[in-house]
Amino acid sequence: MKAKTSTLLVISIAAILSLSVVSVGEIPQALADKNEKKDHDDKERKDKDRDDKSFKKFSKKPDFESKECIITPYASGTGSYTDVPDGTGLTLDAFKALNCSFQAWFDKKEPSLVYKIVINGMEMIDTDANTQDDLYQLHVHKNTHPEGTPENPKGPHVLDVYRAPVFGDADLIVLPVQGELRGIWDSGDHDSFTAPDNLEHLCNSEIFAAGHGDDLDRPGHHAPYVKMLLEPTNNGEKICKKLGFK
Repeated sequence: MKAKTSTLLVISIAAILSLSVVSVGEIPQALADKNEKKDHDDKERKDKDRDDKSFKKFSKKPDFESKECIITPYASGTGSYTDVPDGTGLTLDAFKALNCSFQAWFDKKEPSLVYKIVINGMEMIDTDANTQDDLYQLHVHKNTHPEGTPENPKGPHVLDVYRAPVFGDADLIVLPVQGELRGIWDSGDHDSFTAPDNLEHLCNSEIFAAGHGDDLDRPGHHAPYVKMLLEPTNNGEKICKKLGFK
């Protein structure tokens, strides 16, 4: 895909301005200062370079992908709540439409991981003041919790992607109408992609994304509604073997 990042952001921001009741300042933006031509031109070049090295990869088969969208009981409001009142989860229509995918491409030049996450049935920008079907936050985790399994992965964040606690990926592009997040997990992020244990977790199918909704599964913590566990494709297996992990 050879669309400029700036064009994608303009589309995203236009959608946000027309749909959102949330402050636009909450969404990552890249609005160049037109009074500073040099800064503007420098940014345009950086955006183009980033597009060339990353987003064109979305037209190719991924190196890693989630084979299923793991929908948790919290999405339907039937989660096991112990110390908070039962939540309502998604609306029935949203729950029926709920689906998700996580695809990633290994960039050996950085090295980094270019990723695309798509979620249907949850809104990235609230269109109706009903928060039940909103995507409250999304993180990339490593499945290292003692109770974590491939069917229900659990573990700490390695990358804060969308909203709370922060927009943690400087390369993030939000396409709210499409329900799509695009970004690059690299050495500049708070838990470096290049850390040997993160590369090993990726090759061992222990990296997953979790999209959280409005309900709480414990006080102060929004419940994960969907989880997507990355697994190497045939090409990913070859990459991991070259990295010494397979």
